[in-house]
Amino acid sequence: MYPELLSIGLNTCIHCGSFGFRPSLLCFHCEELLFKTAFNRFSFSREVKMVTSLSLFQWQKDRNRILNRLSLALKGQRQQRAWEYYAERFLAEWLKSEFPGVSAVLVPCPAINGIKDHAYWFADSLSKLTGIPMRMALRRLDAKEQKRLKRSERQTSIETKFALSEAPIEKFSHVYFVDDIITTGTTVQAAQFHLKKLGHVKAISLIIRE
Repeated sequence: MYPELLSIGLNTCIHCGSFGFRPSLLCFHCEELLFKTAFNRFSFSREVKMVTSLSLFQWQKDRNRILNRLSLALKGQRQQRAWEYYAERFLAEWLKSEFPGVSAVLVPCPAINGIKDHAYWFADSLSKLTGIPMRMALRRLDAKEQKRLKRSERQTSIETKFALSEAPIEKFSHVYFVDDIITTGTTVQAAQFHLKKLGHVKAISLIIRE
């Protein structure tokens, strides 16, 4: 049985199952290993579908099991404290690469059912740390969740559709679209199509997948 399943409801590391639990959801050893093997030390910023995308971790297929488990453990509505931790680590790298836009806004990727999920808590944590306001500027129109599609299907799918929650009434220097993972960039591209009406769009994610 996987350690992350055993750790449900327990303060144990989601990777090794030890009781050295930290806000990262990992023990000290596994947390160090994660940042050693998956940290985007040299490529924090890159272009994805013509949109500048900032990510803390790089996910390479079959290379980092800790990151695989972390991405699953951070889903849902109950990991607010963990997102606060990763937002702090993200901000430390963000400030090394650029200073967030003076007139900026954070826009989380809306959940299928409208709940406060991983993207919301990531954006909310960044907002509290930086003072950049968060706006629920997008609403989701698609009927099929992207995670149910194969990678090849995501690249050609037009299922991910957004609309602005309301007509634009103000402009921003930067509009940061926030999600947990960037895989093919189709979600970023769909969001950018609408958010560009509010200002220059950049994407923020915890993980970028190659």
